[in-house]
Amino acid sequence: MALTLLLQGIGTRNIIQALAFLTSEAWVVGVYTRKARRAKLESGRSTDPTKMLRGFQKWAFLNFSIWAIVIYNPVASLMGYPPFTLWYYVVHSLNLIQITYAAIVFLNYTPQRTSFQAKVVGLVLCPLLIILGLTPILLHQLIVDLPNFNLVNHQMVVAFLILIPLTALAVIVGLPLFLRSNLLSPLHQILDGVRQVDVGNLTVQVPVTVNDEVGTLARQFNRMTDSLHRYSHQMEALVTERTNQLQLALDTLKTTQTQLIQKEKMASLGELTAGIAHEIQNPLNFVNNFAEVSAELAEELAETVGAGDIPVATALSNDLRENMGYIAENGQRASAIVRSMLGHSRSRSDERRPSDLNDLADEYLRLAYHGMRRSEGRPPGDPAQKPDFQVELITDFDPDLPAVEVAPQEIGRVLLNLYNNAFYAVREKQGQQLVNAGLPEEAPYQATVWVSTRQVQGQVELSVKDNGSGIRDAIRDKVFQPFFTTKPTGEGTGLGLSLSYDIVTKGHGGEMKIESCEGANTEFMVCLPLS
Repeated sequence: MALTLLLQGIGTRNIIQALAFLTSEAWVVGVYTRKARRAKLESGRSTDPTKMLRGFQKWAFLNFSIWAIVIYNPVASLMGYPPFTLWYYVVHSLNLIQITYAAIVFLNYTPQRTSFQAKVVGLVLCPLLIILGLTPILLHQLIVDLPNFNLVNHQMVVAFLILIPLTALAVIVGLPLFLRSNLLSPLHQILDGVRQVDVGNLTVQVPVTVNDEVGTLARQFNRMTDSLHRYSHQMEALVTERTNQLQLALDTLKTTQTQLIQKEKMASLGELTAGIAHEIQNPLNFVNNFAEVSAELAEELAETVGAGDIPVATALSNDLRENMGYIAENGQRASAIVRSMLGHSRSRSDERRPSDLNDLADEYLRLAYHGMRRSEGRPPGDPAQKPDFQVELITDFDPDLPAVEVAPQEIGRVLLNLYNNAFYAVREKQGQQLVNAGLPEEAPYQATVWVSTRQVQGQVELSVKDNGSGIRDAIRDKVFQPFFTTKPTGEGTGLGLSLSYDIVTKGHGGEMKIESCEGANTEFMVCLPLS
């Protein structure tokens, strides 16, 4: 019965037209479905053209479904309206909405760039166009009297009044959805990408879902991250290369430093050996001299005894006995020096033991002084031989100084470096005084080196002071740096004070300080803890 009413209300001609529309819509659905599937297979992912084809596919399927409901469902008869009336309003409304939906799909997914402003304007104009398109349809029924239609004017007015709030509701619901999908969501994705870049992820890629200004921003962001990732790899490779070069240079410097340190130790050993040789040479000279005199006395004594001169023989015997005593005394002195040096050489360089700092300071002062004045084994005329070098040595050792836990060899090396620097400073000033000897304003210069020890606040302080030319303020902070020296090439490596500083501070937990007055004096202070 419903089909009969529908045929009576719509008519055969309209049914044929509706079936034609259904067929065409089914064909359109198939075309869009096939094209969307092919586009996805070719690209391997959902691109904008694929999304646009899917949008048209969904709309065509929706339109086909609505047409089928309009034709086969007798809703109009159940509502009291002729079927033709329902068909009339639904068809025209759906046609306008179809155009609007197609425009929105095209604006969102077209390959051509579309501004966001055009999208917003189009979205606002679409409901207005729907209202303007439906208004003549509704008003047409108010002014035209169609046969076979029992239309009531107030029903059309009610329908017209319902259209406006529904359209407004559609705008209220649709506009936020549009803004969310076309503006807010892409911007949030870009912001997430910025946060990931901020934490160091340079491989992040922002999906480009729109083809407007926001989409352009997303594409530029992806290009930026690609460039940053590429530059990061290039910089890492460059840093690795530079690091390898620096490591090679550092290894070379360490090797050179080791060689220079060894040379510095050998130079210190040579100076120490010269001092030791001088110390041993003095008692040996006494032994040789008294041995020669004793031999002469022995011959003279034999002759005197043969002649029977007892008083002379007794005097010669006393002289011979005295000479033997001198020989034994100087032999013991030389033996003591050798035993002392053997004791130092047999102990480990880093082995600490209670030591008398006064004895160490005095012993190495004499060794350094004699080593500066004369180096045994040097050929005549060698600059290392300085027998004319004269310095006044003034010592002020604290007799109550307690023993200090130190490595004697290491502290001896420190003392030797400080003494040699002091002697070098006063010798250089002596040379300047000799050059300026004829000037009336030049007063006589007496080279002097002061060495003192004292106990200060739980520490033992050893001071080495000279009245040389002093150290300039500009280089005072550099004297403990490795390889820094003011001596001419060949006379110093710049490692003596650096090694001494490390021995005192790192090896013994002490301090090494310097005070200087340019042109007047320099004082080095070594502070060692008692415990």
